[in-house]
Amino acid sequence: FSVKQTLDPKLYRPIDNWVGRLILPKPEEFQQKTLPDKDWAWLEIYQAPPDQQDLVGQKVRLGWQPSPLRDRYLQLVTTDIQFTAAAQKSEQQGNLVPLRLNGRSRVGPLQALAGARPEDDVSVSFKQAQVTGKSQKQPTIRVEKMPLMVTGRSVGLVKILGEAPAKSKTDIPANCPGSLPCPSELVRVKHYNLQTSQFDGVEEVIRIPQQPLVSGDRFISTPRLLADSTEGKAGWYIYGAQGKDGLFTVQALRPRSLFQLQPTERVVRLGSGSDYIAHGNWKDTPARKGTAQRVLLDPQPDSPEVALADWKEGERGIGIHLFGGIGGEKGESTEAGTVTGHFAYFLFQVVRDPFTQELQWDITYYQVYAHNPQGILSGSQSWANYTGNLERGWLNSRPISNVMLKLDVLKDYNFGGISLSPLTEFSRQLEVMMARYRTGDGTGDSSVSPAASCVQDSNQALYITIETLKNQIETNPKIAEWLKNHPDDPQTRRFQKLVQLGDRLYQVLTPRGVIRADWQQNAKILAGIKDHQRYPFIQQDTVANALLSWQSMLPRTAHDIISTTFLEQGAKLWFLRTNQVGGSMPEILPVAPTPLFGEVPILSLSLRRLVASIILLPNRQDWGITGLLLLAYGAIALPIGVKSGFLQWRPIKQKPIQVVKILGFLFLCPALLEELVFRVILLPYPNELISPVISLAWAMLSLALFSLYHPLNALTLYKAGNPTFFQPVFLGLTALLGLTCTICYWLTGSLWTISFIHWVVVAIWILCLDPMLGKLPPKKWERIQ
Repeated sequence: FSVKQTLDPKLYRPIDNWVGRLILPKPEEFQQKTLPDKDWAWLEIYQAPPDQQDLVGQKVRLGWQPSPLRDRYLQLVTTDIQFTAAAQKSEQQGNLVPLRLNGRSRVGPLQALAGARPEDDVSVSFKQAQVTGKSQKQPTIRVEKMPLMVTGRSVGLVKILGEAPAKSKTDIPANCPGSLPCPSELVRVKHYNLQTSQFDGVEEVIRIPQQPLVSGDRFISTPRLLADSTEGKAGWYIYGAQGKDGLFTVQALRPRSLFQLQPTERVVRLGSGSDYIAHGNWKDTPARKGTAQRVLLDPQPDSPEVALADWKEGERGIGIHLFGGIGGEKGESTEAGTVTGHFAYFLFQVVRDPFTQELQWDITYYQVYAHNPQGILSGSQSWANYTGNLERGWLNSRPISNVMLKLDVLKDYNFGGISLSPLTEFSRQLEVMMARYRTGDGTGDSSVSPAASCVQDSNQALYITIETLKNQIETNPKIAEWLKNHPDDPQTRRFQKLVQLGDRLYQVLTPRGVIRADWQQNAKILAGIKDHQRYPFIQQDTVANALLSWQSMLPRTAHDIISTTFLEQGAKLWFLRTNQVGGSMPEILPVAPTPLFGEVPILSLSLRRLVASIILLPNRQDWGITGLLLLAYGAIALPIGVKSGFLQWRPIKQKPIQVVKILGFLFLCPALLEELVFRVILLPYPNELISPVISLAWAMLSLALFSLYHPLNALTLYKAGNPTFFQPVFLGLTALLGLTCTICYWLTGSLWTISFIHWVVVAIWILCLDPMLGKLPPKKWERIQ
């Protein structure tokens, strides 16, 4: 592209005030002691504000504006980089690792971003900057926060009319989706006219390049039949720059319709919203190929006008991003039916579009992203760079869900002059995590594992945000004093709801109250409780840590649980769903991301419940609940059984070794086996997204089947139980045992606690209270022993 652009300013606008390309300094340049900056990179400037136009085309230094917060950030993420064997292996497997940074000392976040790829091809933008050194002809641009990764220099709004005739052979790609010959890369478009609010402006020819094949022998995007796209009828935002041939060359696409605040569907009330998150959001994904949905979830059944009025210009909040898989003839392979997808957080703002003057979404992704073959980088990115980019974006090749979470408690607070910003704090923690991922904490390797991944560490940043906010409040007596003196202030009531949200998210991220040790230490470092120099960041990639954070291990599970948590706390949710939107690629289909073991009816759900009930070992509180429920069962069952004559005390006559064998047999069957079938498999796990009414219905069915199973068993497999298993007292005590275990399962979520209750009850009955034992046939009794 030409550095100097001659685009018509009525048709194209700069994507930001400052736009440029990062260039990694040479080691000798960076190590010059005359330079005061600890972290900097070269920036080739493509776009500058009107009063700095003389800098366009120049290569200047990009550094930091000094501040205590910025110094703290640099201290946390600056590291020496020495590649490990894992980094070398990752590179051999085709992942783009920061090879040019290997062996460098004191690498900061700007230098790490500039050297993240083999070539200097990372484009960034920022709104504000301080320019110094122009008088000495050594300009330096200083920023307050990390630049945003972007695609293109300018943006226009057009309607794509169709293919334009090729001017030369180079305009026809050699390969493309569908049948040959490929269509021309030249496309006719009409620009949007603000005066008429129609696409009746200037018509011109632009270039939309066909991208080459990527891994898996498939394309990531195509301009083929782009004019026929359903989601393109309202127009496309085209991001790119003017090529040397004078044509505007598109580097990213964004469908206008997706970002308009006009829902295609509205779901009201909590129950319907929860059901949409769990099932409706990804329902029939392959059949929706090429389409997009905009769904507003509102807990309040207000009129559509009232619901839309809540989303005002300037509204800000947190969002959750999730993409699915690629199926079809040239789709991806899956493991155990699980389509993992990818999870990330973003921040959104409702803005007014300069082209149309309508309200739209502005999305900034905070991508915690491991090293990968596509060269997608960990860091803050515009929607066009991450999703709409023709070379690396996922708009045309994957199904995507972006959900905006609007909750008043996330807005900034002012406690008598002391400010507190949940969104700002969250973005800070994500910036730290993203910088760590770019360098692999100095190892050169950021790989995906059950305990360390995009979803795990994005949620670690959320957990650390909660802990940091708690620490700021607990260590600042002025905030506590203000809250005490203003109990009825709207900010106080709003803050109380923020505490409730934090507690609920804490429960989601730390199931059963057990916290990963590495998360705990990292939280203390980032909250300022521990010294980073003395206590370095740790990331313990162990099976135990994966199990402790299992709810945030898979993207789909985390996406659904956290979305539902916000909905339960009164948030309004807005879903933007796309399903391989763009040009025609018949070789692939969109595939929904799944929880563990996929979406195979009954089987996958049962396996997930089984894994959840096994992996979380009971803590002291769980065992305390188990003991109390066991005592309560005994206090009810023993008087009934003894008074009716069904239970009769008999001393244990078996030898110790026989008692051990009996206890072992009884734990496996009936205790463990029956609890697996009648509780774990049948009952919703305590954290499943199911309403209390449905959970109660399943509990009643479980109790009925559990009680009915015993007499049926006495007639078939265990005939020695006849007639005991038909006695009303036995059936009553069996139902009571089932109820006790059901309550215990709801409270602890553990197979081990309910199996323990079942085992103790049956063992005491068989060994000490069962008159039926002496009546068993000799062969049957020998088999039990």
